[in-house]
Amino acid sequence: MAVDPRTLIAEAKVMDLFQPHGAFEVHCSHCHARLDSRGDCATCGLIGRPAAELERRAQTDPEGISKLLRTAIEKRKNFKPVGTREKPAER
Repeated sequence: MAVDPRTLIAEAKVMDLFQPHGAFEVHCSHCHARLDSRGDCATCGLIGRPAAELERRAQTDPEGISKLLRTAIEKRKNFKPVGTREKPAER
């Protein structure tokens, strides 16, 4: 199923996934995990590049950008911060 990259970019903006980092930053500002070489976080889905860059890239590689955004959105939806406890089941 092909999803328009613009729709995914809008959803990623709502989820606040776009947070460009400086070249010297090596840890995610959201979950503090180590960033990859592109500035993206493999743990929580944060994208370390501006949305405008991905919008430009979507013009030439819409499938690749859609895959990147779907993966980042799923990571954020499944992300559970460390230190939070789930409520115990009621007896």
